[in-house]
Amino acid sequence: MKNINIIGLIIFIGIATGCHSILDVENLSAVSEEDVWNDPLLAEAYVNKIYADNLPGWDRGIANNSDESNGGDSYMYGQLTENSVNYWPYGQIRNINTLFAEIDNGSLDDAIKDKLKGEAHFFRAWRYFELVKRYGGIPIILEPQELTDDLLVERNSTAEVIERVIQDIDAAIDLLPEVSAESGDNDGRVHKGTALAIKGRFLLNFASPQFNPENDSEIWEAAYSANKAAKNYLNEMGFGLFEDFSGLWINEMNKEALFVQRYLYPNNIHNWSAGTRPLDMSQGASNSNQPTWEMVQAFPMIDGRPIDGHPEYDELYYWQNRDPRFAATIAYNGCVYELSGLTGRIQYTYIGSEVNSPTQTGFYCRKGIDESQTAIEAYQSGTDWIELRYAEVLLNLAEAANATGRSAEAYEELIAIRTRAGIEPGLDNLYGLEPLLDRGELHKVILDERRVEFAFEAKRHWDLRRNRLFEEELNGTRRHGLRIDLKEGVTEDQLVGADLEQDYDQYFEHEEILVDLQFDINWREEYYFYAIPQQHLQLNSHLEQTLGWPGGTFDPLP
Repeated sequence: MKNINIIGLIIFIGIATGCHSILDVENLSAVSEEDVWNDPLLAEAYVNKIYADNLPGWDRGIANNSDESNGGDSYMYGQLTENSVNYWPYGQIRNINTLFAEIDNGSLDDAIKDKLKGEAHFFRAWRYFELVKRYGGIPIILEPQELTDDLLVERNSTAEVIERVIQDIDAAIDLLPEVSAESGDNDGRVHKGTALAIKGRFLLNFASPQFNPENDSEIWEAAYSANKAAKNYLNEMGFGLFEDFSGLWINEMNKEALFVQRYLYPNNIHNWSAGTRPLDMSQGASNSNQPTWEMVQAFPMIDGRPIDGHPEYDELYYWQNRDPRFAATIAYNGCVYELSGLTGRIQYTYIGSEVNSPTQTGFYCRKGIDESQTAIEAYQSGTDWIELRYAEVLLNLAEAANATGRSAEAYEELIAIRTRAGIEPGLDNLYGLEPLLDRGELHKVILDERRVEFAFEAKRHWDLRRNRLFEEELNGTRRHGLRIDLKEGVTEDQLVGADLEQDYDQYFEHEEILVDLQFDINWREEYYFYAIPQQHLQLNSHLEQTLGWPGGTFDPLP
């Protein structure tokens, strides 16, 4: 169970805050701004509100915007407009800026102030990173604006925003406390290890083709150094790969979890689990995160080699002899899927087995699903969201190592990931990896590993985007599912007690089907830097629209 104190000013927050409660304050209605920065409890409450306003969480739609799942029509079919992507968190940034403007005016102990400032720097870096990866350069605002200020600010250059992001995350690294994986302080609040790891993600993005089209080697070196430093520090603090891949999401705050939004019923809940489960085992939400046939085929075999041309791959018995991450991620026709704690429950997806809202692809995602939860509990789930885990640090490092000519180190990180996954080492101890791959080949292998390791963790869309791979890998194609039928003459009664591991072909037949029924995938060049929505342009006449969009004059990569 989670040991979480809910501070009274923001009772919905599920973040550990220590042994004191803001409820001890006698008259909350009489709290003034000055009081906040003179009282550690009130200051902590203010920062907890920053957490609540800025932490990322479960996203039921992002898998649709790639080849992981079906859907995502406007992104995938070239139908985005200037108003489609409206991510504009300047209200949240203003609250962070208020802390910096006011905190030194109070009497808080320096150690408390440093910790709170470190958290504020972290989340300001996070927000500006999320802005710049969508739009490129945007206005940098570092003080709380008043109505009497000049609010008609211009877009800063992309380079200036990147510099600001790194300045803030470096300040967070300097100020945040050191927390070991096994300590009681590893409770979901950001710490030095979180900041080092997220800096590695930031710099990997800034080194990738979206921001670094000229492939500047110095930018890649910075990404390598940041991720190497993160790995070394986290190792010293006891963080690492959690031994049980399938239990990552259920064993909360394990040694792999670095940047987490903590959920706790009834104050902070989500319905990702309900929306991902089959409708007959859910309520209130459905039809999310249904794996495509392309996603299913992406997992290698148990020996780590791709399924294409593999002598042990059988397209009808496609789930057998696969990378163990397959069974931890994909629920398929005939698998044991013990939802609601129903021992021995079999998940069927053949035509006719699901009366209401059947899967459109033939599959369900099972990652992050607590199978013990009832349908009601799944709709009010308290399973934590892990935004960044140690495995990402290793794969970020692998990508940067490969880009800087350190291929042996890249292999080392890939092997660590595959070892934990349960892939067989093989006689050469390369876990299915081909030896002596060149830089381009190894980069593809690393991205394929990320695709499998982080399936349905809101990574695939952004990996394709930062590498500018949508056109190359997806444009002109359509995603597929699997239509599964009972063979002629077979009845449902005959499935009772059937040994599907041995006799599946006696009961079922398959047909590959399209899930993109009308259009080919058509990701457009301008989507690598989105348009500023019209509502923001109308409020601020000094904002330029992004090049590539109607009326666009602002170059995100001058």
